[in-house]
Amino acid sequence: MNFVEIYPFLVALLIGALIGTERQRRLAEDNVRGVAGLRTFTLIALLGALSATLSVEYGSGFAIAALATFTILVGIGYASSVTALGRIDFTGAVAAVVTFVLGMLSSFPDSILLAVALAIITTWILATRAITHHYVEALSETDLLDTLKMGIMALVIYPLLPETPPDPWGVLNPRQIWLFVVLVSLIGYVGYVLIRILGTERGLSLTGILGGLASSTALASAMASEAKENREIVSSAAFATAIASCTMFPRVLFIVLVVNRALFISLLPPLLIMTTVGVVLSYLLMIRRRPIIGKEVIVKDPFRIVPALKFGALFAIVLLASKLASLYFGDAGTYAASIIAGLADVDAITLSMATLAQSTVDSNVAVTSIAIAAITNTLVKLAIAYILGSVEFGNKVAVIFVPMVTAGLLAVFLI
Repeated sequence: MNFVEIYPFLVALLIGALIGTERQRRLAEDNVRGVAGLRTFTLIALLGALSATLSVEYGSGFAIAALATFTILVGIGYASSVTALGRIDFTGAVAAVVTFVLGMLSSFPDSILLAVALAIITTWILATRAITHHYVEALSETDLLDTLKMGIMALVIYPLLPETPPDPWGVLNPRQIWLFVVLVSLIGYVGYVLIRILGTERGLSLTGILGGLASSTALASAMASEAKENREIVSSAAFATAIASCTMFPRVLFIVLVVNRALFISLLPPLLIMTTVGVVLSYLLMIRRRPIIGKEVIVKDPFRIVPALKFGALFAIVLLASKLASLYFGDAGTYAASIIAGLADVDAITLSMATLAQSTVDSNVAVTSIAIAAITNTLVKLAIAYILGSVEFGNKVAVIFVPMVTAGLLAVFLI
């Protein structure tokens, strides 16, 4: 016998110990004894590994019979523990069967990592009972229905849409446009959930950071609709929009660093200056805001399809206008192309310029084009703040974005 042979059984013991530790802690909290805990769950996982190993010798029917027999025994055992618990611990019974199956998985080399990952997720689900119960109990009927709508948009409608553009210019990709609609809706929904859990200010701030990593333009649209519906959160929504835009600049730098490291140092000054100006002004906005602590801010209807559809339509119009301008007015140069591309997306022009700078485009021209696209995209988000939001929201965003854009332009032309 060597270590390779005993390794799967050690993994099974660790899986059982992990889940068993959580179950033992839960029993201690409930002040209950005589029900499966650490030792029992460790042995359950080992039993599963042994059953799977023996099934190699006696056939798959042995494993099926072992699982069925164990499930019956678990049902009888937990049913007989009603007196001690005062209730049927159905969660504990299911956890025992899951531990047995994970033990079986750990006996096969190709599924050991899967078994460990599922064991960690299972333990996390069991350990977060209080949090999940509290959140689910706080859900309203509207929250549940909106969650289902969000799922239909992302998991049902999106896969059914074609990827082939129906227009003669080949730019209006239905699936790509719908992806942005889903993204706007998802950001608004995540922001709603974070507000419910963390409070208005912290929830919107975290939404801004996460949204900026995905799409700061989509986040600006979602925050604009929130600010228009709830005047109390205008400052917090403006802060989230600004932070998302500031997060966009490091994201662009990261793309350049991966694709073409030679451009990174040259692009760093203008984007770093815009990031610094945006962060400082955002911080000043937050410390001067009107406190909303102690007030109940009601964020209605987490799923808002109309603002998302408006953004999708705007995105489609920008794509079409960019293509038509290129076809009928000619290529006015790389700078003009960067301005047009920045109206819709920064990542695309960043990837294009970083790649072309390795062969056909001068590096200085590529750096300037990427910076101009980022500045243009910032101005687009400012326009979204006024169009989809309120004047008050737009003004607060402008106080941050206008100095950012000015500093960026000065950095491009002076540095």
